[in-house]
Amino acid sequence: MKNNKLKKLEAIRGFSALYVVLFHMLPQKIYFLGINVGILFRFGSEAVILFFVLSGFVIKYSWEKSTDKSFHSYFIRRFIRIYIPLFFIFLIGYLLKCYSEGALANPEWKTLLGNIFMLQDVISLKPNVVSPTYMGNGLLWSLSYEWWFYMLFIFLTKKISKTKINTLVNIIVIVAAISYLIYPFIVNRIAMYFAIWWIGVKFADIYLTGGKYSFKSMLPYAYVVALIITILGLNFYLNFSYTKIYKYPLVAYPFVELRHFIFSFIIMFGAIIWHRWHWIGFNNIFGIFKYFAPFSYVIYISHDYLVVKATYLNFINHKIVEYVLYFILMLLFSYLIEVIVYKRIKKYVMYYFVNKSIKN
Repeated sequence: MKNNKLKKLEAIRGFSALYVVLFHMLPQKIYFLGINVGILFRFGSEAVILFFVLSGFVIKYSWEKSTDKSFHSYFIRRFIRIYIPLFFIFLIGYLLKCYSEGALANPEWKTLLGNIFMLQDVISLKPNVVSPTYMGNGLLWSLSYEWWFYMLFIFLTKKISKTKINTLVNIIVIVAAISYLIYPFIVNRIAMYFAIWWIGVKFADIYLTGGKYSFKSMLPYAYVVALIITILGLNFYLNFSYTKIYKYPLVAYPFVELRHFIFSFIIMFGAIIWHRWHWIGFNNIFGIFKYFAPFSYVIYISHDYLVVKATYLNFINHKIVEYVLYFILMLLFSYLIEVIVYKRIKKYVMYYFVNKSIKN
């Protein structure tokens, strides 16, 4: 999509990344003219769901536009996209911990392996989590979902005919949601959330075939999402006692899953309505954020270390100046890693694999 970028998606991607940073960075109460405007920055969880929908669209679009549809090519591209920036985040998380402790810190090998194999989630907010996120970087939870969405997508796309794939996805996500009532764990949790990612795939299908974005075109899948919302509503009722266990019940099991799916439903029809209104006001609100899109991934996965939990500038003794500098340094670091370093590594890796495949 280098020369054919869908600018609105880029703008939303940049906005979502910065919004998550502000969600974690700003206090819950910010009063302006006697009104608590801080409430506007309390929807970081929803911003991550927006990422999932965008990802589904982009992966489907890129797949259909690609000339090499081999699993090998797809896997390498997805692997380097996720892991090259991520390894820099692992490293900086460890180095900052060493700095804060004033000595070589415990590298937490077991947790690191859990994150490398994409088994991580926020252990303090969900039951039956396999591995916590590395060095307490809670943002890494979504990467495990994202990675397995990629793998499930390529498996279904390569193995299932186009006429049957949507039906099979519907069955997978509904069965996963029902099993979530019995025993919530990584497999059925990710399979259930695949329903949110697939909204983006459905939108991409419409876009690629020149179809019309309408309530009618999305209605069959809306029933699937609505059914999962109903199941999660029942799950919330049956497991309400968990809201007294977790410290932040609004972002914890069993409420957070229901919250995520309700928002995905809003995204589905909100996008159709705004499209009908010819995206009025979109550029004025979101247009500027397209400039942050090229390094939005690293903004997202680095800000916990570089801003939220940062202490490396606390000698400044002025909190506003300190956090403004944290924010600027995060942007510079993100640009360096994703726009400069990642692109160069990607170029060499892809060159190597292309030449290798030609020789074979």
